[in-house]
Amino acid sequence: MAYTLAEAAKLSDDPLQAGVIEMFISDDPVLERLPFTTIVGNSLTYDLELTEPTAKFYLPNETWVETTGTVDQATAKLKVLGGDSDVDNFLMATRSNVNDLKSEALKAKVKAVRKQFLTTFWYGYDASGIAVGGCTGREFNGVHSLVSSVGTNTTAAAAAGLHLSYNVIALGTSTTDTVALPYHRLEEAVDKIKGFKPDLMVMTKQMKRLINVYLRGAGGISYEDMADKRVQSIYNVPVGVSDYIREDEDCTKHYSSYASNEYGFDYTTSATVDDGTSIFILSFDPKGCCGVQNGAMTTVPLGDLETKDASRFRIKWYVSMMLQNILSCAKVTGIKVGAVGA
Repeated sequence: MAYTLAEAAKLSDDPLQAGVIEMFISDDPVLERLPFTTIVGNSLTYDLELTEPTAKFYLPNETWVETTGTVDQATAKLKVLGGDSDVDNFLMATRSNVNDLKSEALKAKVKAVRKQFLTTFWYGYDASGIAVGGCTGREFNGVHSLVSSVGTNTTAAAAAGLHLSYNVIALGTSTTDTVALPYHRLEEAVDKIKGFKPDLMVMTKQMKRLINVYLRGAGGISYEDMADKRVQSIYNVPVGVSDYIREDEDCTKHYSSYASNEYGFDYTTSATVDDGTSIFILSFDPKGCCGVQNGAMTTVPLGDLETKDASRFRIKWYVSMMLQNILSCAKVTGIKVGAVGA
């Protein structure tokens, strides 16, 4: 069973542990919804459906032909994410409230872990230890890579008649890497999700503002009531914003060949060449966009240090991401940050 981090916090009997998780997920539309599958071991191998079996009508006495769908395998390899935080013992002894000092130190470290996770959630690229495109090769594959690379986006899948960019709408061309967003392409991206209910459309704050300028002139903005708040929706999909989606993406592979798996976003450059950005439509589901972890994020008191008068606390998390069904998510990439058209 896959739990969100908020649900996992409720099941924790450690107040400090629950508090750390609550700080981590606070006010982020992705972390509030993202489910996590807990595994034993350091990786999870799962099947990816490349082609479906077929069926047809037959004439009497005609020879029947057997067809079987094809699958590929992908592996979500757990990565070690975390950091240490030192709290001075003198300050803890002389301050009136010890817990406040420790809390502030842990809060700062949780903020750093959160920032690193969300950056990797979008742009992580496991390059087998090779640092490319601003990635270190130590992180898990993020959504940009997973949506572009798995299953139907392989050379073998192309040979089987599946289009490389089925769930990727790349707006650029060989001469123009980025173009202004045609609004109807968002509906096209939503329509590419099959068998799942899209849970969230995520973009930068600036792209949301530009889209809303267009919508006000085209008839108004739609909203949905969700829990205790009102959320904007586009084509009946709730809209969220992320400070970790960039507006300087290198989009030179919008038009590249099937051999280039990172379709729509080039990890092999500095990744800040173009003025591009992307919009993602995500389905949060154990078979869709889902986190993988070996136990929850933990806070470990390491005790007093030898080299200085301080106590050290470590926040660590063995975590990864997987996208088991390519039809659960989609993206529009190669968007030039500017006006939005029809």
